[in-house]
Amino acid sequence: MGKGKGLVFFALIIGLSGLVLGVISLTLPPEQNSGIQKTWFVYDSGVHFTNPTYTDIHINAITINFTVKSGESVYGLFNTHATLVEIGVATIIFKFVLDGYVISSPVSPETEFSSNHQEMSGSVTLQMATDTILPGFHNATISIQGNFLNNAIDESTLLIQTYLP
Repeated sequence: MGKGKGLVFFALIIGLSGLVLGVISLTLPPEQNSGIQKTWFVYDSGVHFTNPTYTDIHINAITINFTVKSGESVYGLFNTHATLVEIGVATIIFKFVLDGYVISSPVSPETEFSSNHQEMSGSVTLQMATDTILPGFHNATISIQGNFLNNAIDESTLLIQTYLP
């Protein structure tokens, strides 16, 4: 009978240990995984001109609405094809727009695509990251500004990701 009581006692200890670990796992907050939490993406094949000139033009066709949870940061990636006219020094300046406001360094430096008296086209990429965004609903787009009416962008993509650092 001694062996049977010892086995019962051992099983009781194992069972109680499992119960205690179960209660602990239910009462402690779950660990949040670091890394990407959610991704949004938009593609626009449209052509957008820098008309009017010397004005921040928000490109509504490439707007993303997204939600940020507490503790999350935001990363944005914009890519487009830009074409500049061959009249003088042509320029397009690109900036991120968050919740209707153009954001600047250090969160998102602007980028510039320029030519000198020749027509030019090429790919433009702009990135931004911020950990100072409040939880809740937000929107992001791009602003372009050019010095000639016929400067343009087309074939644009915008990607927004929320992540836990």
